[in-house]
Amino acid sequence: MAQQNPSTTFSNQMANFNNNISNTKYIIEVSKLCGYSEFLFVFKEYTLLDLYKNVSFQFICKDINCLFIRNEETKVKFRIPITELITIREFITDIQNSTNMGIKNMLKPVYPLPNPIVYRIYLDDCHCHNEHCCC
Repeated sequence: MAQQNPSTTFSNQMANFNNNISNTKYIIEVSKLCGYSEFLFVFKEYTLLDLYKNVSFQFICKDINCLFIRNEETKVKFRIPITELITIREFITDIQNSTNMGIKNMLKPVYPLPNPIVYRIYLDDCHCHNEHCCC
């Protein structure tokens, strides 16, 4: 049997990874109010406490004040609780099924189809950036 080119193998593995992300993980765009953001891949069954831990690791930030979602039009915020009792899947599902349109509009996919579904959450690390300060 002929050996595959390592670049081809890597490309195939990355394509497989990308195609299967949504089976077990959410893609979260973690943003600061200054405009800086990064993608975070989190397992759907992680708890909200795990989400806080992962954001802390990714941003090398020990002092997270809070994570929140917000209505982009009204700028009204909804704090994500720090708890082991709610999974990320439950949190997202509860928001999507909410009858409160103010809350429901806070968590919508960031990018249009056919892009993967990406949700945005905000990080308040208590650092002020120009006029943007969460504390």
